[in-house]
Amino acid sequence: MDISSVPDIADPVQRQLDAYNARDIDAFMQYWAEDCRYYEFPDRLLAHGAAEIRERHLARFQEPNLHGRLVNRMVVANMVVDHETVTRTFPDGAGEIDVVAIYEIENGLIARAWFKLGPPRLFADAALRRAGPADAVAVHDLTHAAYAKWVPVLGRPPKPMTADYHARVRDHVIDLLHVDGRLAALIEMAPRADHLLIENVAVLPAFQGRGYGRRLLAHAEAVAAALGLGEMRLYANKLLATNIALYTRLGYRVDREEPFMGGFTVHMRKSLTGPAA
Repeated sequence: MDISSVPDIADPVQRQLDAYNARDIDAFMQYWAEDCRYYEFPDRLLAHGAAEIRERHLARFQEPNLHGRLVNRMVVANMVVDHETVTRTFPDGAGEIDVVAIYEIENGLIARAWFKLGPPRLFADAALRRAGPADAVAVHDLTHAAYAKWVPVLGRPPKPMTADYHARVRDHVIDLLHVDGRLAALIEMAPRADHLLIENVAVLPAFQGRGYGRRLLAHAEAVAAALGLGEMRLYANKLLATNIALYTRLGYRVDREEPFMGGFTVHMRKSLTGPAA
């Protein structure tokens, strides 16, 4: 048999994980069989049938910090075993939890699934506060440090490196994330009449890869909700592919591309009231 003709058993598992991270309930449910069963490992039935699984995840998808990161995957016959680290909003605050997920695939859909959860780990090392005029220099310095790696890629400083942060602190909402007392990351937001525009997400190189950017983007969604805004928007240079990939995983969709300084700016949006258009 030609191996290229063998279906990818893990495909529905990966696609439902992508939809989970996008918090798109309709896309998520496409990969679960109508009569599927959902267990707490080893045999405690939590939901039986697509309708119960859908209802269970509708509430979960309201969490602003929700994100599942695949750590490892093993496929044996029609079984897929994932080790995931999931960022959640627990009763005591935001944090993460390790999950072993076992999926049984039949006819290209998840027929049964078992989940074993580790203990939650709260994010107790980070604190947010609103930037003021005295923070303008620190905002400038952090942004330059975070974006410096992109200068060789673009052949010029990225747009956030050219901004006047004395004016930005005055005119926009900039929230600062401190880790163990050190300024580690920031997010700059500009409320509009019908959406919240994210102008800048910057994480110091020493703190990159720890999920702080995702946490700040989730924080921005909470800010938008508090302002009664139902849509997020942001933009990035098309050459910043890893940034665009992250935004896509978090549920943002490309709205349009526009020429800018010899390249292209990718404008993206995310609905907070349903799947992005």
